[in-house]
Amino acid sequence: MPHSPISISIPPQLQRHNISLSGFLEKHQSYDTLAVGAFIFSPSRLSSPPIPRLLLIQRAATERSFPNLWEIPGGGSEPGDPTILHSVAREVFEEVGLHLTRFVRHVGKGEEFKVGSKNEPKRCLKLSFEIEVLEIGNRLLAELPPLSHSHALEHGDSREGAELWGFGPQSLEAVNVVVDPEEHQAFRWTREEDLAQATVVLNSGDTDFEKRKETSAGTDGVLNLVSENQRELMLAAFALHKTDLQSICTGTTVVTTVLSKST
Repeated sequence: MPHSPISISIPPQLQRHNISLSGFLEKHQSYDTLAVGAFIFSPSRLSSPPIPRLLLIQRAATERSFPNLWEIPGGGSEPGDPTILHSVAREVFEEVGLHLTRFVRHVGKGEEFKVGSKNEPKRCLKLSFEIEVLEIGNRLLAELPPLSHSHALEHGDSREGAELWGFGPQSLEAVNVVVDPEEHQAFRWTREEDLAQATVVLNSGDTDFEKRKETSAGTDGVLNLVSENQRELMLAAFALHKTDLQSICTGTTVVTTVLSKST
């Protein structure tokens, strides 16, 4: 049975990314390919103490590039994706089983790196976005404590969403994250302070080809990330996430995509 279409809200400032991969590469001819990434935050009320956490996934030990290291969900944009924003939705669903419902913002200016082989490198740009997913809900609602049915009826509360009736996630464990075992082996909801203490494989001046096969599962509680640029982008995402909630876009348009696991 086919999955029901998922409506995805796009703020006006991201409309320039509502474009096909071929259209994007035609406009940006200095790149050969495009990758996308997704910052998914948990509501702060689900943590003790109440702080937001970022979803990270650990690359499989069998991965040829950077095995065992931690990253945000994401991957390559594909020609079959209607737009590069659809690429984000597809990658999020394939890698962690969550359904993208809303783009919040673009994070950073884009990360440039090389992929392929040392003899035949390809220039890649990675665009990363903060998003909301169906399994957590709208951020404005998810940050509010759930109300009882009787309280809502008595006081005429008009808020929409599952959180109103207490059916939203009441713990991080209730958010059903499912990683693809062929590509990733684990997930974690990460605190901002954990990123500050993380170790990295690629420092300034290193190339992917020199260190991409390094492996490090890390010690308990310590993150091992691919690059210093990656850590800085994650910290920037945390800073943006904690800004005034009212600064999130007010106008949206909607695109529709059908998400399904590959068989």
